[in-house]
Amino acid sequence: MTNKLDAILDFIVLDDEQNPVLNEQGLPTLLQGPVGAKNIPELIAKGKIGNLALFAELESKTEQWQWASAYYNYLVELNEVEQYNANLPAPVAKEDGSITEAEPKPLPTAPERPVLRTVDEVLEPYKVTIFKLERQSQIDNAIVEISTGKKFDADELSITRLANALIKHWQLDESGIIPWSTADVATGVMVPCTKAEIIEAHSLATDHFATVWNIE
Repeated sequence: MTNKLDAILDFIVLDDEQNPVLNEQGLPTLLQGPVGAKNIPELIAKGKIGNLALFAELESKTEQWQWASAYYNYLVELNEVEQYNANLPAPVAKEDGSITEAEPKPLPTAPERPVLRTVDEVLEPYKVTIFKLERQSQIDNAIVEISTGKKFDADELSITRLANALIKHWQLDESGIIPWSTADVATGVMVPCTKAEIIEAHSLATDHFATVWNIE
């Protein structure tokens, strides 16, 4: 039994000399499995991609631990079968002279260990979706800083608002003031900005949008 434990040494309790700690049945104690695993497809469907690498690593470790748990159950069953087969009842002679012998139980089959997957391999089926979400996130959270040091939100809605402000104030000269809630003040606080600053912010925001989307 002991040599069969080599396969799961990384998943069981070891003593100070790195030997398996066995119970009376000669079986080890499994270490606690990974905690905090998440449903990756569900996270992606909700657009929650911030910690995907961490959860992909946890999923890979969980797959390995689930195999170790199945292998442990195999060892338990193997131990029971071997004990049963080693203590089969003696053959029984019937009145007609025939002999009934107890049949040994077949030995269980050890579960095959899955290949240890990398983070990239776990996330491979979702690569395109993740790319699109990351690209959208770059746009949704974009902020540009103009030459005067003011910062402006540069998401798609903000780009539209900047454009609308310029259309509305098309007759205003570039030094004219357009109140704007910039990205470097509290929400709703209006900052006096010149039309030139709004033009520059809109230009930088659209340039960033084009860069993220690879628009020539």
